[in-house]
Amino acid sequence: MMRAAVVLLAVLAAAGTAAGQPTVLRLTWWTDVGFPTPFAFSTLGPGGVVRLTLVYDTLVWKDERGLIPWLAQTWRPSPDARAYVFTLHDGITWHDGRPLTAHDVRFSFEYYRRHPFRWVDTQLVTGVEVRDRRTVVVRLAEPFAPFLETIAGVVPIIPEHVWRGIERPERVHDLAAVVGSGPYRLVEYRPEAGLYRFVAFDRYFRGRPRIDEIRYTVTPAERQVLAVQTGQVDQAMATTYDVVRLLAGHPYLRVLETEPLSVARLLFNLDQAPTSLRPFRHAVAYALDRARIGETIVRGPAVPGSAGVVPPTDPWYTARVRAYPYEPARARALLREAGFEDRDGDGVLEGRDGARLQVELTSTPVRDVDLIEQMLRAVGIDVRLRTVDAAMRAQLGAEGRFQLLLTFHTGSGGDPDYLRTWFTGRDANQFAAGSVMRSPTYVRLAQLQARAVDPAQRRRYVEAMQVALSEALPTLPLYYRRFYWIYDSRKFTPLATRGGLLNGIPLADNKLAFLR
Repeated sequence: MMRAAVVLLAVLAAAGTAAGQPTVLRLTWWTDVGFPTPFAFSTLGPGGVVRLTLVYDTLVWKDERGLIPWLAQTWRPSPDARAYVFTLHDGITWHDGRPLTAHDVRFSFEYYRRHPFRWVDTQLVTGVEVRDRRTVVVRLAEPFAPFLETIAGVVPIIPEHVWRGIERPERVHDLAAVVGSGPYRLVEYRPEAGLYRFVAFDRYFRGRPRIDEIRYTVTPAERQVLAVQTGQVDQAMATTYDVVRLLAGHPYLRVLETEPLSVARLLFNLDQAPTSLRPFRHAVAYALDRARIGETIVRGPAVPGSAGVVPPTDPWYTARVRAYPYEPARARALLREAGFEDRDGDGVLEGRDGARLQVELTSTPVRDVDLIEQMLRAVGIDVRLRTVDAAMRAQLGAEGRFQLLLTFHTGSGGDPDYLRTWFTGRDANQFAAGSVMRSPTYVRLAQLQARAVDPAQRRRYVEAMQVALSEALPTLPLYYRRFYWIYDSRKFTPLATRGGLLNGIPLADNKLAFLR
């Protein structure tokens, strides 16, 4: 019956589609993502930084296989890995027709030192030397292994003639200031509706985009699948596998399945009991059937969480991390050793002082919390639920105002430097805030892996970080999510970027998809 309804919707949608090559692509997201400049976009999730990439270009970019030249035609590191020489592509122009030169690259990094780009920290760049109009040398304070992927491939190059002299760039919300070198120009933005209209840049240095106009609107997450089925949008996102089964055999709707680069994880507050107690955290890990939680929520195959944070599907994963199989009896034993027993026979444990073993779980309204509550209750932990919206969840995480917090966010892929940024409080994605490792050993490992230019040495540091995380357990990944992008194949084919867009983002809005 459901399948018949889907086919009927497809036919109705197809009837309303003009024949021939479409020129307007209608995309959607669950919220407005702020004004699209490097200083004003929203960091509440990855939607804002990805949208910037339609307007602005970076020195390098990514496709299905990894890093590729972009503004920079070639690059080479110095022998000590403290400098990179980039040679720009010839004939690049800004949207207003002025030429993009090496001087703009230098200006961009110098400007970001005073007015930080909101998504990545560029303070490591200590100087930029212009050798000629197309050649620039970027100098670093110290070797930084992920430089190409997480800085050169993420930081937007901005025009000096637009931003020079502007001292409060975060306050600039004028369309005239949104001048980039990217494949699209912003022509309309209505924040109250989350509407963005981008039109093709005719003089784009890599050729005029195939799609004339891209229009973004806001659709609540729970209505996105229906929106694309009924032809209201041309692409939408789901996080459950059932859309693959639902749309199998559809005449033109297809599903792009990404790598599992989004993680659902529990954060423990390490400053207050009982979550500050390591035996308690280990007991929680043994009490939760993470495979079942993942499969139930994803409604299909899921990747269970690794206590070392890096997904088991990732090439940087190590099997040396401590495993926490689903063993409720072991969870009860750990709690008993920590002094918690059911002293009044009501099924909930009490401490030596007679206080109930109770924790507050903060989350957005998702089904995961019911399963978590049931499994923790089964080992004697009483869970009180605190339901908030996504923005408040992020704020509470950043401020440490929680006991146990369930968060979802992207970034669990690509370069493993996220093990440093997440757990030293340096990540820009607000949904990733809330877990900090204070161990000097861990901080030292985080610094060493970032500086290690020898891949084998770096791998040893990254693996040691995973082992340390699995032992200390400041966070417990429950499962990793794939994003399922449902799209109208008559209009375009999205692109699955290797390791995710930018720094591990499983969005399908790779501008290459609009150029090919």
